Amino acid sequence: MRAKRAEESSLEPNVIADVARIVSGIPIPRPFSMNALVDRLNRLRDKPIRLMRGDLKGTMPTGMLLRTETADYIVVIRDVERGHARHIHFHELGHILLEDAEVAGPCLPVADPRRCEADEFMAEEFAYQLAERVDAHALDRNRSGENRACAALGKTFAAAADLRDANA
Repeated sequence: MRAKRAEESSLEPNVIADVARIVSGIPIPRPFSMNALVDRLNRLRDKPIRLMRGDLKGTMPTGMLLRTETADYIVVIRDVERGHARHIHFHELGHILLEDAEVAGPCLPVADPRRCEADEFMAEEFAYQLAERVDAHALDRNRSGENRACAALGKTFAAAADLRDANA
């Protein structure tokens, strides 16, 4: 079952704005890698985040967050497709960073199911916004590479034209 994005949920606009503020402050590595992102986040936090792959079988979820006093562990099962694993990582990072910023509560079962549902919606919104930001960074990087390639081609063709003019 896919969690709902904010537009599909009952998140208030101010909560979506809080999520956007937190996402905009995340230092996105170029080129992007999950390990580099977590390394950057770990430099900003008192407690490290550890990424793990597990062989979870049966009725276990495809990913989960385990919080201890010494570290936060994001566990994703091994046979999850790469794009899905990235989304799970982003979702669980959302739980961590939204709780750190006191936008959401602890990622624990709570007595009020509406609160738990709201926290899940916030983590899902966080995952979507972070994915959009990471993908936008990748597009910017690709565009700057394209611009450099176009400039190099332009210089090459200009040089070739100069050579033709010199031989004329």
